[in-house]
Amino acid sequence: MVRTGLDVRAFEAVPGWVARRLRPHVDRAADEVLNELRRGDPPVGGEEAGRARAGIVAGIRHFCDLVEDPGAGWERVSAFYLRVGRHLARDGRDPVEVQQALRRSALAAWRTLAAVPGGLDLDLEALSLVVDAQFGYMDAVSEVIAAGYAAEVAARADGAADLAERRRRARLLHLLLADPPADEARVASLAAEARWPLPVTVAVAVARQRTEGGGRTPVVAADGLLCDFGAPEPCLLVPDPDRPGRPRLPEALLRDWAVAVGPAVPLARAADSLRWARETLSLAARGVIPDGGLIRSAEHVPALVISRAGELIDDAAATRLAPLSAVPPARRERLAETLLALLEHNFNAADASRRLRVHPQTVRYRLRHLQDLFGDDLRDPRRCLEMELILHARLVNRGAAR
Repeated sequence: MVRTGLDVRAFEAVPGWVARRLRPHVDRAADEVLNELRRGDPPVGGEEAGRARAGIVAGIRHFCDLVEDPGAGWERVSAFYLRVGRHLARDGRDPVEVQQALRRSALAAWRTLAAVPGGLDLDLEALSLVVDAQFGYMDAVSEVIAAGYAAEVAARADGAADLAERRRRARLLHLLLADPPADEARVASLAAEARWPLPVTVAVAVARQRTEGGGRTPVVAADGLLCDFGAPEPCLLVPDPDRPGRPRLPEALLRDWAVAVGPAVPLARAADSLRWARETLSLAARGVIPDGGLIRSAEHVPALVISRAGELIDDAAATRLAPLSAVPPARRERLAETLLALLEHNFNAADASRRLRVHPQTVRYRLRHLQDLFGDDLRDPRRCLEMELILHARLVNRGAAR
């Protein structure tokens, strides 16, 4: 609440019947003053007349509120005129407009009391109290309106400054992601304008909405992050991602968006981190890797490497997995899945069974079959590594096909 110099003691001393006699005649009093304004030179226009009448009515009614309940009444009145001051600033109007309405409301109040039988049946002391209360009310309200106006002007200035800084940071983000890297002097100059200290290393993240057409553009409130969700490919840049206290992505962002982050790299290689982040998000979109939470490319290196191997792995598969071609298709798929699980778990049947969600004895049975098919290749570390990569590639390709 805005604190002002309103002295409510003047309102406490005003007889309560003053407010009771005024209230029933508020609209008529406002209409009379408004008619005078319309006949004036120059006449008041329709829109301005409507605002003037509303201001007169509000002024008289708020004065009555203060007479009837000086303490709580002022809290309500000051909150109302604080909003009025803010709206004046938003609409580009002058606070003098409301101050004129307050003077008109005072005039209308006196005319109404004079017109009501017995309305001015006040002794000089009571009359002085009404005058003091009314002038104190007008001064205090003018002060509140000015405070609301100033607060809105300051907020709009801060908002404009924040918007300008966000735009500078978005330009800086895309400059840092340029390939080949942008000129260092230009980067340093824009970073200084954006008030963003240049880090030693960065990690770049890309994002996509989990549901098409849904969700709002997120507001990433973490200090230090560069982000641009207005771009065709929304992305973020995390400075010095390995240091303690680094900026964290908001939980709401990770709930509504799939976000993949590339590896930490030197600042000049930010485009490399972006490239890996894109590939990681692509694999997640195809169902090759999980897309829950923050998807880190460093945790999915095999899938990323395989996704780039392409034709080389396809050619190698024809040779390395040739023994499986002699097995019927349905059984071939089960053996291939079992072989991959065994390779990933160093041929530990118990661990592989948990991965496959089958009984360990089933895995041991399939392992014996695989040993019959592949022979010494399953004891050769190089051959095992090749087969693991090839089988991972099959998983990637299946995800792409889906």
